[in-house]
Amino acid sequence: MMKTGKREQRDFAQRRWPLLSNLIGCYFNEDFDLLYDSLDGAVAAAARDGSLDHRRAILKEWRDWNSSVDMIGDLRPELKKCFSIAVRFRKPEEARHLMDDIYDSLMEGIRGETHRDI
Repeated sequence: MMKTGKREQRDFAQRRWPLLSNLIGCYFNEDFDLLYDSLDGAVAAAARDGSLDHRRAILKEWRDWNSSVDMIGDLRPELKKCFSIAVRFRKPEEARHLMDDIYDSLMEGIRGETHRDI
């Protein structure tokens, strides 16, 4: 059973960043490697799924989330507590790299569709 503090953090994250929480839960769960062959495949799928407005809204939530964790050196515990991410990171920089890849992939996809900056 989940500890109350962890449950509260997850509930808070789902209320504050519902689209980002859903994206991470859908694409980076325990089956990501079976569904998408790799972490890169999951990032690519997450970045292209959904409408343009939906992906823009995810970017907005990502920016808000990122500003809330800006000074945290190791995102692994935060990602696990808030989003129940199932990716096992060996090093702290791997967690940051994944979150940055999600952002960058969303940005590239949106720019490709709109042919302009966001």
